[in-house]
Amino acid sequence: YKTQGEGAHKKLIEYLEKNYPEFKGHEISLIDDLRIIRNRIAYNGFFVTEDYPERKSKDIQAIIEKLKLIIYKKL
Repeated sequence: YKTQGEGAHKKLIEYLEKNYPEFKGHEISLIDDLRIIRNRIAYNGFFVTEDYPERKSKDIQAIIEKLKLIIYKKL
């Protein structure tokens, strides 16, 4: 599966949601929120609150571990 251009990241998140049921709704929502925040930072000069990374760290780390496991199984 390959995407490029405008909307590519959103399509990748939709693909993840559709094809990997181990990701729960709240995890998909967080991934999409991170995509939106990244875009706002890159294009609008948006700043996240100082405590945002700390508050989300545990959930983000759990998502990273799931992604690593998926990759490991495919190798």
